[in-house]
Order: sequence, then structure tokens, then C-alpha cells
Amino acid sequence: MAEDNDGRVPVQHPMVAIYPGTRVPAANVDTHSLPGSDGVLQVHVTRYALEPPEVFWQEPETLQLHMMAMVPRPWAEIEPVLPKSWSAEARRKLIQDHVDREQRAESASVVVAGAGDSPPLLALDRLRGRYPYARCVGVIVDGHSVLAWLTTARAASRTGYLVTMTASNSQEPGPLSLYPSVLYGWARWWHSQAAALIDERAVTIAELPPPPLTLDVVEAWRPYRVDLTGHDRMTFPAPPTPPRPPVEPDGPESR
Repeated sequence: MAEDNDGRVPVQHPMVAIYPGTRVPAANVDTHSLPGSDGVLQVHVTRYALEPPEVFWQEPETLQLHMMAMVPRPWAEIEPVLPKSWSAEARRKLIQDHVDREQRAESASVVVAGAGDSPPLLALDRLRGRYPYARCVGVIVDGHSVLAWLTTARAASRTGYLVTMTASNSQEPGPLSLYPSVLYGWARWWHSQAAALIDERAVTIAELPPPPLTLDVVEAWRPYRVDLTGHDRMTFPAPPTPPRPPVEPDGPESR
């Protein structure tokens, strides 16, 4: 572990890390925030494999880890037509891999998916509804922007901030799949800073202010500037209530 910021703030450098260009279904992500030289907050992000093969290491107490998951499309939408030559074991492994990814996504604090052919806001609403307990969800819109939603409640909530995160340099956007983790990391950093300043009462995530206009995403010591626009505080509508069956005039419900 090295030190930065005039030797006052410890910076955890990668130990078992997955570097840029590697797309993984799920990983533990460490977010470490530091003030930048030009006033823009730097959020250092490091991905750690959930189960590094043949690597054993001790998680330092300084790490602030959360799980990030790149989720697949629902199995009902993508179930492939498998060749008859496939063995039963091969079929079972394919299905089990999808089940494992889905279970990890259900445990993740940050969930990310591609927008596909859907409008980004609709895709994000579906993702949020599919994983209601995620703290932050993001939809990759294109090669340089992500639509992200950050909840402002402790439990499952429909209220939060909706922001568009766009790379300042579209030719070098950096790790798009980690943009929502950076937003979540900023929220955790703000909460810790506010809690340290306010001693007389507990600070709640409901007091979270709008996200900043700009953040620097730093992975593998390389910074990528990201602009945040929108900053809308919004509440998604509740899912529709299933219709009740009609009441029979002579049934027990009407007596």
C-alpha cells in the first residue's frame, strides 16, 4: 500500500486486479476517493475477482468493497436452441452458469446491463425493478455514456438520483461498466465525510445531495474524466397491482 495526498491518505493499489478491457460477469470493486489537484474528486476503482484461481490473499481492512454484476438478459429471452449433439452435462453447465450469474446479481450492490434496443430509461426501469435491492443500477447506452440511478434510501426504494455519465473524451471512455460503481463510491465517500463532520446525529443516505458535475474515474492509475448531467431526483412509479378476479354475486366474497 502506497501513500498519496502529501502522505496523509493511504491509497490501496491493486493486488489481484482485473484491468481495463476485461468484461467480467461479477467482481468485487474497491472505490477509494481522493481530491484531485484541480478540484475534481478522483474515484480510484479496482476490480477483484470473486474467486481468483490459485491465488490466496488477505483482504486489507482498508478496502471498501462492494459487488458489481454485469447481468445477462432474462433466460426466457435468450434460451438458446442447443444442437442435439450436446450432452446432457453440457446443457446442464450452460443453464447452471446462467443461474449462478443471476444469483450473484441478486446479491450485488451495483448492477449494470446494456440498453440493447430498448430506450435507456425503460431499460433502466426494468433493471431497477428486476433488482430492487441494488444500491445503484446502470445501463450502458453507447460506447461513451451510461445512464445511472442511485437510490437514496436504506432499503429497496423507488426514489433516487438519475444521472447521465458521459466520458469527456469519447475516444477514451475508460471502464464504462464501472461508472455506476464510481457513482456509488462517491455516495459512500460523501456519507463518510458528512458523518465525520456532524457528530450530534446520524447522517442518513436520504440527505445525499445531487452528484457532482464531474468525476475522475481512475483505474490502474489512469484517469478518465466523466461528466455527469441530469441530476434529476425522481421516483419511479410503483408496479401495477395485479387485477383481482371478479366476485361472483352468489359467492362467499359477497356474503
